[in-house]
Amino acid sequence: MLDHPWTISVLVNIPLIIALVYLLGRMRQERQRRHLASTRDSLTQLPNRHRLAVAVGESLARIPQPEDHDSDGSRGPVLMLLDLEGFKDINDILGHTSGDVVLVQVAEQLRVAAGPEAMVSRVGGDEFVVFLDKDLTASQAMLEAKKLLAALGAGAYCSDGPALEIRANIGIVQCPRDGRQFDDLMDRADVALRTAKRTRSGALLYSLDHAPSGRDPRGTLSMLRGAMDEDQLRLRYQPLVSVDQTRIVGYEALLRWENPVRGLVLPAEFVPMAERTSLIHPLTRWVMLTALQQGAQWRDQGIDPVNISVNVSSAVLEEGLLGIIEEALALTGWPAGQLVVEMTETALSNSPDVALKVVSALRERGVKISIDDFGAGYTSLAQLGVMPVHELKIDRQFVEQLSGRAPEAITSSMVSLGHRLGLQVVAEGVETEAAATRLAEMGVDVLQGYLFARPIQPEDVPTWHREFERRQASGGRPGELAGQPATPGIPAQQGTHHTSAG
Repeated sequence: MLDHPWTISVLVNIPLIIALVYLLGRMRQERQRRHLASTRDSLTQLPNRHRLAVAVGESLARIPQPEDHDSDGSRGPVLMLLDLEGFKDINDILGHTSGDVVLVQVAEQLRVAAGPEAMVSRVGGDEFVVFLDKDLTASQAMLEAKKLLAALGAGAYCSDGPALEIRANIGIVQCPRDGRQFDDLMDRADVALRTAKRTRSGALLYSLDHAPSGRDPRGTLSMLRGAMDEDQLRLRYQPLVSVDQTRIVGYEALLRWENPVRGLVLPAEFVPMAERTSLIHPLTRWVMLTALQQGAQWRDQGIDPVNISVNVSSAVLEEGLLGIIEEALALTGWPAGQLVVEMTETALSNSPDVALKVVSALRERGVKISIDDFGAGYTSLAQLGVMPVHELKIDRQFVEQLSGRAPEAITSSMVSLGHRLGLQVVAEGVETEAAATRLAEMGVDVLQGYLFARPIQPEDVPTWHREFERRQASGGRPGELAGQPATPGIPAQQGTHHTSAG
């Protein structure tokens, strides 16, 4: 057994693995320290969304489950989501500096009006939350909301100019009547807020009657079921480029939902809900089949050979994945060797025995396996020695922090470990030539990110691909591609995948 090549590789690399585990541990500790310290909004100094979520969670944890008491849920803590009317005009006319001054003044007005027992939080832009952790009836909650609106209307707001009039709308939810999870409560408060704006109600309590046109999770799930039947799902593609930037290695399929009511919806908003239901299976089947069909169309147009990468959820790893992939390969004629299945460390570590069985079966079929977001999870690094994977993708957080000494050391160690185990190493989230150059010096094999392209519509891929090849032949740079400039500073999650279903 000890002469098995994988076992030998692990034993030879034990010092490197230990060092990498230590560095990753230190970096996680530092991230946790910064995360815990970042509980205040930098502009207003109010508690931020994270601190609010903790407070709401602690409050909900103290409320007995329905079967444990006789309460009908008509009383409880109240969360009020408040949005300023016309604030964009203040920014546009007076400038963002003046807008910031007004936000600080609004924050103070809300803090005083809500009282010392309330938590007032800024959750983004011109949105604030007032959380009252005490038993209130619906009518009492409405009175509190009207008191806040009156206080805002009576305030004096100015910034090197005439006094401004501030108006707002409020969406109200009661805990636990309207939910026992912070995200659910915020979703439903947003539903009530949007309805209040539309009906000019000022303040409105959440009702299930509002949900169909809002962001209620149950409504979202219902709409998602229809999305697969009504042709609302779309795939976009981001290229993976060789480190010398001379050829395209493949394209990663990125899932999008074009909802007629809400507009573009990113996977982070709906895939987690699909994972908790049986919807994840048809969703994964649709993504896999559509990606390979579109790849086959490109091949017919002369774009060959390239890999197609598809993300899969841990929810389908234990049941159904092999069948989904076999069906898609058979229906499209796509070569198994040009399909890359991306799985996160978490997916592989949740059920390692099942993961090993599935990954081994896929590799026997010729399908390539990629460990996505490597370094962000908690998988034992020794698993790399037994999992027959093809590549690892270094998590974007390490690429974004390359200027730091510890992240650079960790990234370099991960590249070295991957190569010693015979794996291809991909860096995602590459946005600048400086990052690309440094990653090339470390020995990374493949690059992916906004330096090369934002996500591309499938019908535009052949043109983009040929333009890339033409630019390389004439000595141009990828970032100069027409319509696809490098875009440093744009949040990566806006243009990349969720860790499930594409």
